Amino acid sequence: MTEEPPQPPAPNIGVWVGLGCLGVLVLSCCLVTFWVQSYGLRFVMGQGDGTRIWFSRMILVGALEGTREGCNEGVVAEDTLPWFHPRLASAARNRACSLDEATLQALSSPDQTSAIPLLQTDRAELGRRFGMDPALCFEHSAGDMKVVGCFDAEGGPSATPYQIIDLTLGPR
Repeated sequence: MTEEPPQPPAPNIGVWVGLGCLGVLVLSCCLVTFWVQSYGLRFVMGQGDGTRIWFSRMILVGALEGTREGCNEGVVAEDTLPWFHPRLASAARNRACSLDEATLQALSSPDQTSAIPLLQTDRAELGRRFGMDPALCFEHSAGDMKVVGCFDAEGGPSATPYQIIDLTLGPR
């Protein structure tokens, strides 16, 4: 009785194809992210106020939700500070910690909020005071909250391209 030598395992081609597809997907995501960071803001800045207001609202909602989730005893977390202009008073940025889910939901809905370019308000000087172009700043209002966010087209590659320069709660 002769024993046959053990057969080597058959190569699993499906695993290698799957890993190759995963690699292509990851590379594609990296390239899209690079493009959006490098050229996306320039594209948005070339659009009309409606597109800029929409984009401003989306960034603002994400920044405020992330900030609220990272609050510790009413103080914003260090990793969310880049969303706020460095000269914005800490009391103003810490108001983000007291925002409730309903206010953020209202802010994300164009039907429940108003948004106008800062140049169309009596507060255009606010943008200039923070060194921002008021034409790239938008005032968003939802309920008793008013927040002004500005695109920073001159910030450079390491700067956050959008910053909050005012956050007010309660009647004005």
